[in-house]
Amino acid sequence: MSTRVLVCRWDPYILEALRAEGAEVALLFDTFEAAHFHVDEEVLKTLPYVFRINSFDDMDELGQVATQLKNDGWVPDRVVSLSEFSQYGAGYLAQLLGCAQPTLEMALNTRDKRAMKQAVRAAGVTCTDFVSLRTSEVAASVRRTASEIGFPAVVKPCAGLGTLGTSRVHSEEELTKLLTDLGADNTEHFLMAERPVSGDEFHVDAIWVDGRSKVLGIMRYLRPRLAIETAGESNGSVLLPREEWAELYADVEEAHRRVNDALGIREGITHLEFFKQPGEREVVFSEIASRFAGGGITATYRALGDDLRIAWIKSVVDPGRPAPYADGEPSRYVGWINLAPTEAGRITAEPTQAEIDAFDYVLETVRPHGVGDDFSDPHPSAWCLHLIYEADSLEQFEERGRELEKALNSSFRTEPTDA
Repeated sequence: MSTRVLVCRWDPYILEALRAEGAEVALLFDTFEAAHFHVDEEVLKTLPYVFRINSFDDMDELGQVATQLKNDGWVPDRVVSLSEFSQYGAGYLAQLLGCAQPTLEMALNTRDKRAMKQAVRAAGVTCTDFVSLRTSEVAASVRRTASEIGFPAVVKPCAGLGTLGTSRVHSEEELTKLLTDLGADNTEHFLMAERPVSGDEFHVDAIWVDGRSKVLGIMRYLRPRLAIETAGESNGSVLLPREEWAELYADVEEAHRRVNDALGIREGITHLEFFKQPGEREVVFSEIASRFAGGGITATYRALGDDLRIAWIKSVVDPGRPAPYADGEPSRYVGWINLAPTEAGRITAEPTQAEIDAFDYVLETVRPHGVGDDFSDPHPSAWCLHLIYEADSLEQFEERGRELEKALNSSFRTEPTDA
């Protein structure tokens, strides 16, 4: 009997991969996705079940989906969540349908950064200090930040997405304004203020089966995420060869084991971030997401074999399959950068493939957005054009990234979207 998988979020790439592996797939997506994603109705017709709901946070709707599936005798073997915003819904559905993972506790621990860091710190993993903030208690929140964290402080939503909504505040006045402005809608907003962490920033992407990693790769960001000022400059990361970074891999694998135990992660794909000072062994945990990474991270693994998302899907359908990349441990440095316009607007021109092909170290071009698309805001997570490329050393990788940016970013053109 084929594996049954309930997928939370419209993602044609993942749907195709699951079906290519012989899985039977049901799909659940919400009104936001229906309005903003290009949902292919022809693909939907080929699935045994498609549920369109208002919100992944609506327990009543999710309960009705679970009841319908149980009444029809279509109970999934796995529930998978592909986005930040379907984590709680996936945990609730898994509980109702009798699937071991994801759990609601894991959803809380990987969505609410306060719960995450409390649990990880209790497990003996180093984290930066933080305090909880509420927009209904502006004065108390500011006093707490000033006395326990100081300024500057990094302020972020407790359940945010990457660096979106994250900012540095440099004074009590600045924090007061930020909290007051957020609370102007008379809705309670929960945030946290952290003591800034210096050093290099890394991310770890891993696939887990029965509590053990089938894949675990460490990549170093070219520049810490909060230090990136525009989408197309020093915006990427590089996969570190295990043989050259053996000590770091050993330290990170031990820390990751503690993080997983603390947060209840045993299955799936994760994206963890940490900081480390050059020359020091201590790793400082930043945060973890129980989903695959964005940008060009998963595509980087195609230089070794499968896209990391495909490797994960294969483990979902057949957990006993041998670990991928067994013969593909990188002996060179492979990674990605994001190129992008410097001005918001509709993209009217972009680097051509002929221009890119002039650089023989570029392995692949991925275009999340192109000519005719609206590029609304050049923030660090505004993905436009990813180049996957290789180098013989970390220094050469960084040098080649600067070379690509200088040569190709000037090819972008935008025009006002109201033109």
